[in-house]
Amino acid sequence: MSRVSKKRKVTPAAPADIDRFDEANSARLGLICVQERIPSDYTRWDVQFVIDDRNARLTCISPSEYGGVPHGLDGDFATILNVMYLEQGAPEDGSVHTTAYQMLQRAGFADSGQYYAALQESLDRLKGATYTASESWRDHKRQRWTTVKFNIIEQIIADTQGDTSFGSGTSLKIQLARPVVQSIRERYLKPLDMTFVLSLKRSLTRSLYRVLDAHRYDPHNPQEPAATFRIQLQQWARECKLRETVPARIKRNLESAHTELVERGYLRSVTYEGTRAETVIVYEFGDLPATPPAPEPVIEVIPDAPVIDALRRYGVAPSVARKLVKDKGEQHVTTRLEKFEAMIRDGYQARSRSALLVDVIRDEEGKYPEPESLAPPPQPERPPARTRTELARREQEETERLTTAVEREFLALPPDEQAVRAVTQVRLFVGRELKEEHLRRLLIAMQAGEVVPYTMYREVTRAASELRLPEFAEEIRNIYGR
Repeated sequence: MSRVSKKRKVTPAAPADIDRFDEANSARLGLICVQERIPSDYTRWDVQFVIDDRNARLTCISPSEYGGVPHGLDGDFATILNVMYLEQGAPEDGSVHTTAYQMLQRAGFADSGQYYAALQESLDRLKGATYTASESWRDHKRQRWTTVKFNIIEQIIADTQGDTSFGSGTSLKIQLARPVVQSIRERYLKPLDMTFVLSLKRSLTRSLYRVLDAHRYDPHNPQEPAATFRIQLQQWARECKLRETVPARIKRNLESAHTELVERGYLRSVTYEGTRAETVIVYEFGDLPATPPAPEPVIEVIPDAPVIDALRRYGVAPSVARKLVKDKGEQHVTTRLEKFEAMIRDGYQARSRSALLVDVIRDEEGKYPEPESLAPPPQPERPPARTRTELARREQEETERLTTAVEREFLALPPDEQAVRAVTQVRLFVGRELKEEHLRRLLIAMQAGEVVPYTMYREVTRAASELRLPEFAEEIRNIYGR
């Protein structure tokens, strides 16, 4: 995966400064295996633990045709979906309206065919995997532990414009699991430092960070972070959904992520106490950078980049694949890979496909003509080095398009239903801070035409995204109180 690493500039934010949130149950339970790569037969895990002196259990079963249990990049996309759902006002039906392009941009991935394929595979896994949380899912409203069975994604509606594969023009409507939706709408959330998450180099580090950060917060009150976290090492491996049970191998699997999190200042230290099966891992958190910032960002390619995986599937040695990406650049390798695949589709005979693929990538003399089946891109090709302004503009256009769709759907409702829906949105975000009399008077004002329902709907949603809900509630009390 190619991403601009901001590891020498981005440091962990103080919890009070974090303005993004994630659903606390999913984060705490660690639904996604932290490993970047898993064998396809890793289709089930089963974890038992204790919460509040009660036995609890969490299981996952996932079809092998989707590549095993959710892992690696799946955690990035699942997190982005929760964040986008919150930003879109947490609609009652649990739906997120977005595009494949926007999801890649929000997750910090390149706009290329390999990453669209990775996104499509991840969404399939999140849809196909079935989770059962026994006495381990927090019902925030009733303040009790419950049992739920769900898929992270309940439904995917994709408009691929006549193709079966995702691309930049693919529109998505994704319906999230009811337990996740209920938790978010009941505001069972934990702070999530998205800027810091996106700056981390490897999916392993990002996955471990999310699980570790969730355990930093008290499940009864997921707002105040702890200074340290201790857990038996083999239990921690189960929490991270690792298959390893040998302490030395667990340490080795997590070592690179530990190193990055210490270097970046999120952790002050990682230490081990005890021996063998009794080993305890101790994390000490730190909100300040451990080293002074350096001036320039760097571009890094992590070992499990989708384009590297694609080359390996055709028999290219891992070291050769990584060197090709390093020397030629991911965009070049991706383009040549697509050319090679088109050549094979057109019947090109090769004694060794891996050798042909490497030669096509390295070719600088044009000895391989463009295959006839290599369709032109659906949109004009952009320069590979896009500016931040171009990316921001395109994302802004996508956001405006989605906002327009929500507005159109809202305004298509009868006036009375618009008013009820607006009051429901206000109740969702600040209902605990208002009296029923405030809400009743607000509804009457909208029904009388004194307040535009959609304006109220947007104002409370904007207040939530800008962390101004207390001020918004105070304004409602002042206007509609006695």
